[in-house]
Amino acid sequence: TVHGFDFHASYVFTNPAHQNSWGYVNFNLSNDVVPYTAKCSAASSQLSDFFYGTVEYTCALVGTDVPAGAKAGFKFSRPGGTLEITETIGCSDKGLTEWNRLFAATGETTFTLTCTDMTTTNPNWTPGQIYSSRDIKCTPVDATIEAESVTAL
Repeated sequence: TVHGFDFHASYVFTNPAHQNSWGYVNFNLSNDVVPYTAKCSAASSQLSDFFYGTVEYTCALVGTDVPAGAKAGFKFSRPGGTLEITETIGCSDKGLTEWNRLFAATGETTFTLTCTDMTTTNPNWTPGQIYSSRDIKCTPVDATIEAESVTAL
């Protein structure tokens, strides 16, 4: 389950010809079959939508009993609204307390973000000031993602 998926972006022009822009994604990921969670975040300066579903970002696993080899990652396409999750999860065999099986799972979802898009321009701009700025802030969303593929490793 994806909790609090947040996309926001900032476009800043320090003068009419110099742009410094970044997009950000943050969310938490939980899976009912493991006792740990993943904190996922990414930053991109690839204009103009920042995330195109072509780069896999690594999530940090947090909690107890994170087995060796466990990992989580994601790809996000802002134009398509697609979030793809990849996880390598550990499961114990026959109730043993030791993690001894790893499985790779993938799944994806598509959602529409509700965002505000605000641009401000400094009509009295002089060098050393911000010429214009644009901020996009989206309402965080939750999503349940079903595994589309599970493979034993």
